[in-house]
Amino acid sequence: MAQTLLKPILNEFLKIDGVSAAVIAGTDGFVIESAVSGKFDIEALAAMASTGLGTSGAMGSSLEKGQLAQMLVELEKGPILLSPLSEDELIAIVADESANIGRIRYDLKKNRDRIIAAL
Repeated sequence: MAQTLLKPILNEFLKIDGVSAAVIAGTDGFVIESAVSGKFDIEALAAMASTGLGTSGAMGSSLEKGQLAQMLVELEKGPILLSPLSEDELIAIVADESANIGRIRYDLKKNRDRIIAAL
């Protein structure tokens, strides 16, 4: 049931200019649901997102900076936004260099509760 509720929410991210993928994964690195335009290895993305968030979260704990809220990976051809949704799930949003990061962050904040409720 969760997947039928999550898919339409994830598809909303694809309507943002420059966004090409929105993937919800478990912290174990496995894909829960995704919305993708184009070719992506979403399984690899989920695994790497889980590892990246885990490492960053550990860094925050070790430096006594608190819980990780969001992580932005800025790459030559566009950003990847990673954010924990719960102790067990995370979201990764892949965009190109034309994307408005502020809009992506706003939409994630606006839809976070809907996503968590659908999990």
